[in-house]
Amino acid sequence: MTRLLALLFAAAALQDEPVKFEAPREWTKETPSSPMRKAQYKVPDKEKKAADAQLTLFYFGAGGGGGVEANLKRWAGQMGGAEAKPEKIEGKLKVTLVDLKGTYTEKPGATPIEDARMLGAIVETDKGPWFFKLVGPADTVGDWRDEMVKLLKEAQ
Repeated sequence: MTRLLALLFAAAALQDEPVKFEAPREWTKETPSSPMRKAQYKVPDKEKKAADAQLTLFYFGAGGGGGVEANLKRWAGQMGGAEAKPEKIEGKLKVTLVDLKGTYTEKPGATPIEDARMLGAIVETDKGPWFFKLVGPADTVGDWRDEMVKLLKEAQ
């Protein structure tokens, strides 16, 4: 019985194994501010003129977190209704990316961030999708777009 429980716990841990990627060295890994977040990074403004941005990763297991279209629609809503024009990223995994600009409101009652930008990506793995959201001032996020796309292409 003990061996069976150990195997079940090991299988559950493997299901929650994170997608692997390499963040730029300038990004600072932080303790996630919510139990829903699997990882969180502070992304600095390269020009030192605007506030920092933040990359968050979410994972809800196979079939969790909703589909691609539902997430794109939700993210567009968080950006004030900006039109989501998804693009496919050719890489090691199937990735859908949206680049949205507008006023960002994470959730009802939160303080909006004007002139914001979001690079939202859904990285599909055989264990379920991972959700990447890089959000912050438009200039800060825009300056990191190439690095974010590279990170997504190389994710495995």
